[in-house]
Amino acid sequence: MSKPPTKRRRLELSLDDKIITESQTLPKPTHKQLSEKYGIGKSTVSDILKRKDVYMKNIEENSNGNMFRFSATTKYEQLNELMWDWFRQARDKSIPLSGPILQQKSLEFASWLQISDFKASNGWLDKFKTRHSIKAFKVSGESAGIDDKLVEDYTQQLPEICDGYSTSDIFNCDETGLYFRVLPDKTLSQKGSSSKGVKNSKERLTVMFACSATGEKLKPLVIGKAKQPRCFRNLKSSKMPVTWSHNRKAWMDSYIFGEWIKDVDRQMKREKRNILMFLDNATSHAKDIKLDNVKLKFLPANCTSHLQPLDQGIIRAFKARYRSKMMKSLTVLTMLKNYVNRLVCLMLSFGYAML
Repeated sequence: MSKPPTKRRRLELSLDDKIITESQTLPKPTHKQLSEKYGIGKSTVSDILKRKDVYMKNIEENSNGNMFRFSATTKYEQLNELMWDWFRQARDKSIPLSGPILQQKSLEFASWLQISDFKASNGWLDKFKTRHSIKAFKVSGESAGIDDKLVEDYTQQLPEICDGYSTSDIFNCDETGLYFRVLPDKTLSQKGSSSKGVKNSKERLTVMFACSATGEKLKPLVIGKAKQPRCFRNLKSSKMPVTWSHNRKAWMDSYIFGEWIKDVDRQMKREKRNILMFLDNATSHAKDIKLDNVKLKFLPANCTSHLQPLDQGIIRAFKARYRSKMMKSLTVLTMLKNYVNRLVCLMLSFGYAML
């Protein structure tokens, strides 16, 4: 018995895509070739080519080829134009926007235009977002607050800054917060069963990383709250794979940073090396420290997400690996706990049977 044909997933093209610029080149592609490229049916290709002039006109009128549908004339045309202009200006300044904010702003414009019957309903909001292809996205990162010209100028200065240092002697250091007991907020579960979570721990550590352009890693600095945690009771600090420090909030401060960078300086002096250390200009990074074998170079303000190598995925990779190992250890501990519980139950039942 032959399988039924698979149903093609419905695909909607933007106004820019509907121009199909390939149809203007020679030799002209067939409708079948265009349908395979855009993932649409041959009849849809034919309909789009017939209405090509209409799409061109609507792109000129709407000035936005990323839209999926062109704007038809609406009852509140002037209000919608003001809202669209304001929306673009707000997003150009990276201002986060939501539906209620748009509705409130539209009511202000309606009052200014003396439109008494406008209600800024959810229906109007949905149509406004559909008309301009507005979707909700999660705000992430800090790149919106960066001066691209400053980044470009500093990048051009890097060869001069690094002059006299080999690649293996150019380092970058940066610290990050680690909520070391936080569990994932997503899980697999059987359909119909509850997926209740627990209150996540807010205990945190601060971890300072330092690595070179060739991949050499210095011993990480870890800052906690306790001077000697109970889990370190039988460990010598000199044999630990990290440098442990502490303060009341487990945060980096100028004293801890100063002691750490002096240790790095002493290490480089023993190795008879002179290194260049790039770091951000946080207030906890003391600038008046006298060092012999380490030269500190502070990055421009608010540019670390573009210029700092550790912010380009190195710290994120560490946290991903930490979470993976933590979950594996929890799985092993759970299995051991279950095994011990079963063993205790067997011993108790055996002892009861012997009575």
